[in-house]
Amino acid sequence: MADTDKLIALYTRASQRLLQLIQILESGSYSRRRKEQIFRQIDDVLSTLTNDAAQEAAVLMGHSYTEGAKEAIEGMKAQGILEERINPTLQPLIHQQAVQAIMDETFFRILEATDNMSLDTKRRVEEVVRTATERMLTEGVSRREATKEAVAKMTEQDITGIITKNGARIPADKYMNGVVQYNLRKAHVTGAENMIVQNGYDLVYVNYVGITCQFCAKYQGRVYSISGADPRFPKLELRPPYHSHCVHSLSAWIEEYQTEEEVKRMIEVSNRPFTDNRTEADIRRYNEIQRDKARKNETRKQWLRYKAVLPNDTPNLRQFASQKARKTAKYTELQELYRKANATIKAEG
Repeated sequence: MADTDKLIALYTRASQRLLQLIQILESGSYSRRRKEQIFRQIDDVLSTLTNDAAQEAAVLMGHSYTEGAKEAIEGMKAQGILEERINPTLQPLIHQQAVQAIMDETFFRILEATDNMSLDTKRRVEEVVRTATERMLTEGVSRREATKEAVAKMTEQDITGIITKNGARIPADKYMNGVVQYNLRKAHVTGAENMIVQNGYDLVYVNYVGITCQFCAKYQGRVYSISGADPRFPKLELRPPYHSHCVHSLSAWIEEYQTEEEVKRMIEVSNRPFTDNRTEADIRRYNEIQRDKARKNETRKQWLRYKAVLPNDTPNLRQFASQKARKTAKYTELQELYRKANATIKAEG
């Protein structure tokens, strides 16, 4: 499992554990003491999650920043800069501050997700008791039956990581996957930019990836001036990544190694209007890719759930996806193992 997947798996496992704590209520017994005990268990799960996620994220961000700086160096070499003219040393203060700033933002998001997970889980516990009691009093349903139905309803959805402005509840693992991917790319881009500046260069190129979203289409394939001192090119005011899961980056663009024609072409391209210039065919293809990604992401999410519960029995993602698509006997066996393992965890409380 890749390091990023390990980090996201922490949220998958924690969310499953929180749902299992809600399911404990199915026994029908409930008291203030029982509620306080469950709330303490929720806090313990989330405290461990916060600490583990912060440690994993710090390692990932530092590595991504370093890789971005190395990639910038290789880009300069590829354009013709002699190795002895490049200063590859990561200057401690500048680079440490840059990584820390990204890690601070990531940690804020970790705390934000943890707070929402806590509020959501505790709200569901309260809601189970409230609705079960209400049905007992108004419909004459037994405590056990009313509680079981309330628990089932309160565990249908994954634990919330963030609530959007329009009120949508985004599952914690999905939300943190976007946060981690965004900040990893940001660390990579920042490492590259700082290494470029450190070596005295000001012009950078934001890579062109072809089929992309309407937002990235406005900014890709251009040369920018980091400082804004070169009026021939737009100032680098908005840097990649432009959104979570963005694949855009930047590299040094060294004019002395470009032909006169290429310089003229890039000045023209870089100063075109900042509008979506995709063709209808590009837009259709992008939408097709997004639908395919959605299907694959659902399988990946399921794989993470299985991997969290059955780490030794679940195959790698490629094998899992293949077995699922072909509905093999191995996949059916794994489903049954997963069901039994969850039932055991639930019974143990």
